[in-house]
Amino acid sequence: MTVLQILSLIGIDILLSGDNAVVIALAASKVPQHLRNRAIFGGTLMAIVLRILAATVLIQFLGLPFVQLVGGLILLRISYNLIANKEEENANIKPSDQVLTAIKTIAMADFAMSIDNVIALSSVAERILPIIIGIAISIPIIIFGSKLLTSLMERFPIIVYAGAGLLTFAAGKMMVEDKGLEKFHILIPESLHLVIPIAMAIILVVAVFVKNNMGKEAKATI
Repeated sequence: MTVLQILSLIGIDILLSGDNAVVIALAASKVPQHLRNRAIFGGTLMAIVLRILAATVLIQFLGLPFVQLVGGLILLRISYNLIANKEEENANIKPSDQVLTAIKTIAMADFAMSIDNVIALSSVAERILPIIIGIAISIPIIIFGSKLLTSLMERFPIIVYAGAGLLTFAAGKMMVEDKGLEKFHILIPESLHLVIPIAMAIILVVAVFVKNNMGKEAKATI
């Protein structure tokens, strides 16, 4: 487990959790002011536990044939959605003035919105300890630094594109190394096991970047 790996996991979780802080704030909005921090802390703690449990279960299946292939395809979709210009769906959140209800709402809403995060983190880390550290560090950053993070991502879109490239690389690596495709490995030289994921990352990022900018130009002419 390296520092670079931990930083990568933290970065991925932050990139994929842009809306989670909004959900948490909304779920706790009706809780009395003096109890609000308690609701947010309790919901966040429960959300961390749920993510770790889900990642622990998911990692157990990554070694099975074709699971990495499917996981890679899902991760590829996550990468595309991260940088493609599209309207996000709003979570159906019902705020409550009760602390326990707010805690439950925060935890369940965060978990429902974080399935992609869990898949991405499990795919990149392949072990549970880096995931635990990454989640434990990133969630507080997401909650308390959401405005700053959103501002940075809007000001420097390259941050998001770099994250999507990293996820696409991980997706390609997973798919190439899938145990179910061992029969085809003879057709793919080992030297290409690194080249293919890099090529996939470059192609996806460049293609979506061009698509996004063409869309902006088209809107500007209307």
